[in-house]
Formats: sequence, C-alpha cells, structure tokens
Amino acid sequence: MDGNDIVLELFRRAAADDERGASEIEKNLVRGLLALNRKLESGALKAGAEILAGGQPAMANLRSLAARAAAPDFDAWLARRAGMLDELPNRLAANAWPHIECSNRVVTISRSSAVMAVVEGAWARGWRGSVVVLDGTSTGGGQDQARRLREFGAAVSRPDATAPSCLDASAVVVVVGADAVGPRRFINAAGTTMVMELAAARGLERVLAADSGKDVSDQVLDEIADVLPNHSDSPDRGWPVFEVIPMHLVSERVTE
Repeated sequence: MDGNDIVLELFRRAAADDERGASEIEKNLVRGLLALNRKLESGALKAGAEILAGGQPAMANLRSLAARAAAPDFDAWLARRAGMLDELPNRLAANAWPHIECSNRVVTISRSSAVMAVVEGAWARGWRGSVVVLDGTSTGGGQDQARRLREFGAAVSRPDATAPSCLDASAVVVVVGADAVGPRRFINAAGTTMVMELAAARGLERVLAADSGKDVSDQVLDEIADVLPNHSDSPDRGWPVFEVIPMHLVSERVTE
C-alpha cells in the first residue's frame, strides 16, 4: 500500500467509525495523518475529504477538517490541531469544573467524548458524584458510554423513560455534547431536547460541552440538518439518530 492509499484508508476508517465520538474520530485521523511523516498530496487529500464528508455528514469538526484538506497549509494546521486535541480533555474538564463541583449527579445522554472528559476530570479532582447516561434512541450509545465511565466512577445507563426521575434528585446538572453548534441551535443525539426541556422546567443547570472546532454558521447547520441520518430496521420503521436543539435551552457553554 503506497502513501496515497494509506491516506485514503485513514479517511475511510474515520468515515465509517460509528463507535466513537466526533472528537475521538478526528483525533485518530489527525494522528494517523501526522504519523505518515511525509508531505500529503493534494489529490489524495481531496479524495479523502470527499469520503469523510460523505461518511460523517453530521460532525462539524470532521466537516471542517475535510474542508481544510485542500488548503496549502494543511500540514501545519494538522500539527496545531493535534496539539489542541491532545489538550482538549483537560481544558474541557477545567472549564466545566465550576459547574460540576457542587453537584451530586450529572445526567447526560447518548455518547460524547466531551462529556467523558468533563466527568473523568471531575472525578480526578475529587468529585464524588454519580452519572446517569440516558440512551436516547436505540442507537444512542448510552450503555456504551456508561460502561466506559464505570471504569473511573459510578455510572448507570437508563432508557429515556427514566429521564424525569433522574432529574428530580437534588444538585443535578445536565451535561451534553454536540456534533455541531450554531449561533441559535446545536445538533446532538435524538432525545436531547426532551432532557434539556425537563431540566429547564426544574431550574437545573444545562451545560453544553463542545470545542470550538464544532462551531458552524446557521447556513452550515441547516446543511448538516438536511442530511442527518435515520436508523431503520425495516422499510417502514425508522427513527432519527440526531436532532436539532435550540440554544436557549443551554444555560452554559463550555469549550476549550
């Protein structure tokens, strides 16, 4: 396999990765490209960008990476982006800590590497609270997220039907991630709107943890929303994997 084939394979793996969050997928792709330690050819990068845009249309940071791939300074940008992504978990955890330290429970939904970073960072700082991960839709990944979190502290996975009771305890904060963040709306797993509305009705803090690489314009967010995938187990039965949530439901944005 020559260098261009390796580049395309890295993009294909990123485009097909449905097990990890957007930041993790981007980090693996960036590391893989840098590990080649060679000048990346524009033709391979353009083809790779098309593969990535087609496979991960909802993830704004990957869309941004794909758009930059053809730029002449892409190699330098990759190195800078790699440094930021390496620091991102610690930065998110530090910036979210003031919102977490006085809580007893974090409620989140689906799967997010940003939420992982926030919660793991809180436990490392001595937080003794627990985490409830709601599943979102049947493809939401809540069980997977809870399983990963249990390696570091107390976490459980529950279906959406338990959302009201999860939010009734004292000192609860809702923390969610995002695949894209616009000025007025953001995109996350289906079920997020319900959780945020219930939390807002109870006067609970609602934290959105997402790095600035996921920020897009209203126009781009509309473009992403138009291609959001549905999950279907038969021709006449399907359900959304993502949804668009109004930013007014967020009480605090945490970024790097």
